[in-house]
Amino acid sequence: MSNILNMLGVKKFKNVRALTLMAVLIALAVIGYGLLRIEPVPGVRVSFGFIFLATIAYLFGPVAAFSAGIMANMLAFVLFPSGASFNPLFDLNRGLAGLLYAIFLFRRNTASEYFIIWVVAAKASVNIICHIVINTYLLVLMGWIHSDSVNVFTVIRVFRNVTFLPFEVILLFIVLKFVAVYAKKYKFTDPPKKIKKEVA
Repeated sequence: MSNILNMLGVKKFKNVRALTLMAVLIALAVIGYGLLRIEPVPGVRVSFGFIFLATIAYLFGPVAAFSAGIMANMLAFVLFPSGASFNPLFDLNRGLAGLLYAIFLFRRNTASEYFIIWVVAAKASVNIICHIVINTYLLVLMGWIHSDSVNVFTVIRVFRNVTFLPFEVILLFIVLKFVAVYAKKYKFTDPPKKIKKEVA
């Protein structure tokens, strides 16, 4: 049971320093999603909140990332309204994005040569599942996109997510490498397991 809780990152909720850092990152995610965004085409947004949500996922695990995604999306909607109507399904979708980041990034070794593969997998899965598939479906469901223009809108979203993916991956990779250094210094990440030497 203890191992399961550790894998989910639940134990980190008992650490006051971890909770404080999580709150700061959620606040930054709110700013990233709500303020630092552009919308070249209605319904297609480019923002930087994903950096902070992915950082939460990397440091604190799936439970924290899922909760942070929901809270960040709700607060961004309240503090930086865009004229759209509220729908909790979008909040859950943001929570799913945090969960996906955690699945691929939590407890990963940033010094590994394979870490870039995990970053690509994390960002690509979020872009495909959350941004292209689920977001498009929700916009159609709410009537913001007419059924006749779904194909055109989907092509636009695919183009946006594929085009920006390399830049998002590089940015996320650099940020997480930087975060890993200070997380280790201030003991926000779990120490690596010690390998016992066999006695001859």
